[in-house]
Order: sequence, then C-alpha cells, then structure tokens
Amino acid sequence: MSPKRSTLSLRARLLLIALTTLIVGTLAIDFTTVTALRSFLVARVDSQLTNDIPLAARELLHSSIYGDSSFTGLVSLPQGSYGELIFSNGTSVVGQFSNSVSEPPPNVASGKAGDQRVDIPVGHPITIELTGTDYAYRVLAARDPSLGATMVLSIPLTSVQSTLRRLELAELFVSLGVVLALGLAGAFSIRIGLKPLERMRTQAREITAGDSMARVDDHGPQEIASLAGTLNTMLERLQEAYNDSQSSQTRLRQFIADVSHELRTPLTSIKGYAELYLDGALDPTTDTPVAMERIQSEASRMAALIEDLLLLARMDENRPLSLAPIDLSALAKAAVMDAKAVEPGRNIELITPDEALVLGDQHRLTQVITNLLSNVRTHTPPTATVVVRVEMVPKGALPPPGARTAKGISDLFGSVDENIALLEWDAMVRLTVCDSGPGLDGQQLERVFERFYRSDESRSRARGGAGLGLSLVAAITHAHGGTAWVASPGLGRGSCFGVDLPMLEMDAADTIPDLKNRQATNEATARLTPRWKISSRRERHSKAE
Repeated sequence: MSPKRSTLSLRARLLLIALTTLIVGTLAIDFTTVTALRSFLVARVDSQLTNDIPLAARELLHSSIYGDSSFTGLVSLPQGSYGELIFSNGTSVVGQFSNSVSEPPPNVASGKAGDQRVDIPVGHPITIELTGTDYAYRVLAARDPSLGATMVLSIPLTSVQSTLRRLELAELFVSLGVVLALGLAGAFSIRIGLKPLERMRTQAREITAGDSMARVDDHGPQEIASLAGTLNTMLERLQEAYNDSQSSQTRLRQFIADVSHELRTPLTSIKGYAELYLDGALDPTTDTPVAMERIQSEASRMAALIEDLLLLARMDENRPLSLAPIDLSALAKAAVMDAKAVEPGRNIELITPDEALVLGDQHRLTQVITNLLSNVRTHTPPTATVVVRVEMVPKGALPPPGARTAKGISDLFGSVDENIALLEWDAMVRLTVCDSGPGLDGQQLERVFERFYRSDESRSRARGGAGLGLSLVAAITHAHGGTAWVASPGLGRGSCFGVDLPMLEMDAADTIPDLKNRQATNEATARLTPRWKISSRRERHSKAE
C-alpha cells in the first residue's frame, strides 16, 4: 500500500511551521511579560501592606474612638482599602479608609460578634477574590502586641488588574501585528528561497519529456546545490548506463550475427559433403576420406566456438574453481613449446624464473596463456617476434604506463572465487606476452577485453574469431583475484598483454604437488593451506581477538 501523499505544498508546510513557531514564541513572551509584571505589582502591594499595617491599626483605633471622620492622615492607602482590628477578647473594629468603593470588605474572620477569630494566615499576604465579581483584595494579618490585637489590612488590586488588562490588550494587538508582518515576510522569503527548487522541477520536467542531456541548475544555497549535484551525477550515471546498455545490445546483435555466420559456414560445408555422399557423387577410395576429414575439421571449429560460449556462461554463474598450487613458470614453458610446434618459424623468447607459484585452476590458467599466444598468432605476421615473461612484482605494482586494465569484469563474469577472496598475499606474479606486431590504437585498447569485441570486423573465424579469447583471459584472471591489462605504444609498434595474479609463498619444507596427476579440490586446498604463507582475514581477526 503506497503512502498517502500530503495535500500541502512544501511552501505551505514551511510557512505553517514558521507561523506556528512564531505564534508559540509570541505567546510565551506575552505570558512571561504579564506574569512578571503581575508579580512585580503584587510584590509592591505586599510591601505597602507590611509597611502601613501598624499605622493603619492606630488610625482604625483612633477612628473608632473619635468617629469615622477622625482619621489623622498618618497613612495613605489606595481607595477601597479596608481594615479590621480584632482584639483578643473577640471584639473587632472594622473601618474603610476610603468611601469611594462600595464593594464589601473581604471575609477575614470567623465567629459571631464578640467571639471572632482571624481566619487567614498571620504574617503572609494572600489574595482574596470576592465571589460573583472580578474584585480582589490583597490581605495581610499581623499581630500588634502593644494593642493586644490582630490587625487585618486589605488593599484592593483594582489598579493591578487594570494595569494588567491594558498590558494584555496592548500585547494582543502588537502580537497580531508582528505575526501578520513576519508571516508575510516569511512567505515572501520562502518563495524566494524555493526558486532554485522551482527551476529544478522545471528542468526535471524537460528531462522527463525526453531531453536526456539536460541537467538541473546547481546554483543556490549549499543544500540545494548539493541536491542538484547529486541529481546531475545520478543522471550522468543513468545516461552512461543507458549508453552502455545500447552498446551492449549492439555488440550482442553483432555477436549473434557473427556466431550465426560462423556456425552457418561449417554447417553448410558439412551438409554439402553429406549430400554428395548420399547422392553417390563421392569416390569411396579418394573423395570420401577427404570429405570425412573436412566434416571433422568443420565440426571441430563449431565445437571450439561453442566451448568458448559455454565457458563464459559458467564464469557468469560464478562456479568455484578447482584450486591447487600452480607453477606459472611451468605452464608458460609448456605453452611456449606448444606455440613453437604450431609455428616453428616464429621467434618466441621465454624469460621466466625457476618457480612462480600461484593458487589457481591449472586448466583455466593454461587457457589464459594459450589464448594470449593464440591472439598473437591471429593478429601478427609470422615474422613478428614474441617475448613471454614471468616475473614477481610487489603487491600493488601498477601496469606499465599507458596500459588499460579490463573494466567491468565483476559485472560480466561474476565475482572473485570465494576461497581466493579470503587470501592474504604479499606479492604478485606477472605474466606478459609482448609482440612486435601491428599494435593497437586507443579505441582498441579500451575495448579489447570486451566480450564479442573484434578489432578486425571480418567475420572469418580465421581472422579474429568471435572476440571471445581475450574476454576469457579477463574473466579467468578476475576469478583468480588478479587483473588483466594491455599496453601498446601505438599502431605499428607492437602490443603487450599481461595478467597479474596473487603469488603463493610456500615454506621451504613443502614440495609442489605433481600438477599432472593431482586432482585438486577446494577440500584438499583447505587441508594444505595452513602450511603455506597464506592466512584468511577471518583467521587474522580471530588471532587478534
């Protein structure tokens, strides 16, 4: 179930968040201001209560003796202030210090007349609100030992409430104005800030409409520029992938055409000889043996092509190799001997140490060397010299300057063999096959390891084949954890193909098994591995722990 899309635009959501934050902040400021002012004003009333309550008691006592109008003026209290003097015998004297307020005094005593007691805390000012009105008093009760009574003084909070109401009203209008002004400014700012995204949306629509070469504008704030750069990188990679896909499809169609032609030619020959034989047109003593020889030759050509295709398919499936310690020097010597037998007149020089061990599949590594030498025979004249060299190089050593390595092998042929991927090694064995032939140009160097690629566009298998030999070299080398590369100074200046494989170092007490008789398996390799200078990453981590 797909998530529900939001109905609000990004602009509206940003504006809503900004306004919400602004309103909450304004309310917090208003509340804090009103609360602080209320505390200040009430504290000032409490101070007045504390300072005036002794004088108010004497004023009230004097008024009760000499009459209500006999205030001496010793104390100046706000209009509506009340005082009540309660003696220890329960009698009380109540008086209002101003007649301008008609509200009743707050209830601060309990009991009947002549038996009253103070009903509020003594020594702590409190606020008493009159029921049914919005009128409130600040009241303080204090004992007067000289009079033997408790004086209760009540000051109305009318001025405090009036001040706070005016402040709240002012804050309301000011806050509304600030929210409205900043909301408009925020909407305008968000509109300007989102202009780069609007441009990106417009450009994305153009790309969606079919302009695959268009890119989004990366000008703007850092975040938008980073997003635009990421999108452009993604578009470039998609474009590259699309181009590679188109190129792969083109090569695949070319390969199918090549294979169809090369299979059709021997099949036509075989069919022709078979028809001649069935029609009785062949002389049993002279023509039939020749026809059978040609049929066998053409069938061998088809079998070789199909075998290459099957091997590539197996490499694609990432099937494990039959691993064993292999002396690459011995394989190179045997391959050079076979090449000299095929072309006795070609000058082939072999430079190799006595021993160069690698962990690999003997049959596949033999196929690597054989394909490299076969590539020389196919693409160079018989007079071109060949140098086959096996040497040890440090781990991480780069190929010669200008060399091109096989690219995208993991995508084409699967990953490195899982057993070899766990090995740790210190050096590499480098096998190179260099010739003085016609060389390769820049485009051929880039594509020579591609499957189905042929530098000679002729469809004759005798001249270049179907372009699978060097692809097999790259695939087998990659499966052994190595790298295949090619270098050429230019057309007419020869070329050099090489493979770099992890070197296997054995202890002096170990001997190399008979490669011809050994049927190596991964289990046998696992039994022998502890005697060699090879350790897996897993073993290394466990030892560290």
